[in-house]
Amino acid sequence: MRAFSSLDLQQQSGEIQRAAAQAPVVIRSHGKPRAVMMSVEEFCRLMAAADEEIPVEALPAQPTILGPEPEDVLAYVEEDPVEAVLHMAHDAIGGVNQDVVRSEAERFARYFIRGAK
Repeated sequence: MRAFSSLDLQQQSGEIQRAAAQAPVVIRSHGKPRAVMMSVEEFCRLMAAADEEIPVEALPAQPTILGPEPEDVLAYVEEDPVEAVLHMAHDAIGGVNQDVVRSEAERFARYFIRGAK
C-alpha cells in the first residue's frame, strides 16, 4: 500500500488519485495515518461486503427518463435479435436503467416467444 503525506495530497492530487484507482493509499499527516483514499469500486465492494448501504453519491449517474414511458423505451432493434440481446447485455452490465432493461428484456422475450408459435 502506497502512502502519501498531506502535503503530497495538495501538490500531487492527480498522481494520488491515479494510485488510489489501482489500490487504496494512505494519507499521512505529521507521520500518522489520517485517511485512506480508494477507488469508488473498491469502496462500493467494501460497503456491500459489510452489508452497508452504498451512498447515492458513490453510485454511477443513471440516465433519467422523463415523461410517460412508451412500451419500447430503450428501442432495441427487434429485427436483429442478436444485436438487441448484445445491447441489453451491455446496458445491464453498465448499470443503465436496470429496471427498464429488465422489463424490456421480459417484453422482448414475450415478443419472440409469441413470434415463435
